[in-house]
Amino acid sequence: MPHPPTPPARQLDYYLLAADGSGRPEAVVVEEWVLRDDGTAIGIDNVTWTAAQRSWQCTPALSRDLRADDGLRARISAVSADAAQDALAQLGGGELPDEPWLRGRFADFLPLPSAPLLRLGPAQAPPGFRDRHVYRILFAGDLDRHGLQCLRLWWRLEPVEPAADPSGRLVGRARREVDDHELSWELRRVGPGLGWAVDLTACLRDGPASAVPLLLRDLRQLARAHGLLPVTVERLG
Repeated sequence: MPHPPTPPARQLDYYLLAADGSGRPEAVVVEEWVLRDDGTAIGIDNVTWTAAQRSWQCTPALSRDLRADDGLRARISAVSADAAQDALAQLGGGELPDEPWLRGRFADFLPLPSAPLLRLGPAQAPPGFRDRHVYRILFAGDLDRHGLQCLRLWWRLEPVEPAADPSGRLVGRARREVDDHELSWELRRVGPGLGWAVDLTACLRDGPASAVPLLLRDLRQLARAHGLLPVTVERLG
């Protein structure tokens, strides 16, 4: 698997929100996921600068609406911190604050529902492993042809035989071994036009499993960079 670019110094998620019916940004949205130790999601922190308010405000309802409203989501685009800085300057917002300052403006966050554990696949770990966990990263939105091709290449997704996926929703599978743990994931469509998901299966041997939350973050961030909006990260088994 090719190595993704070196993580930037800024670790928050940056978005531009375009004015309705226009490609011109009217807001800079900054988010950070609130995660458990295993990488599953508790909620999303948010702070937004808008041309109308001309100040940074905590707006958890906006994070919710971006994931529920197709029209609003069509106006959002994931960007780098540099692009967020450029847009903010053009809107008259000055310099983009550093991330500790932005985190200091977080207040009420968007809580994500905690569903009962749904077991996906066999309950028992395969022979030679002490445990087996399954996680799902759920995304809203859609992938265009370029974004889908990029994810196929970055993750080296192996195609799935039609007989193994009669619904045609499974795009491909990949695997990696880290610290003696076997990690594999699948990219799939979720229902007709409902969104996308990455299902990660972690077969664990002895030793710490810090590779799991790190991989969940990498998968979430790369899909986000190619047009998908992450909705939640949950454990399925």
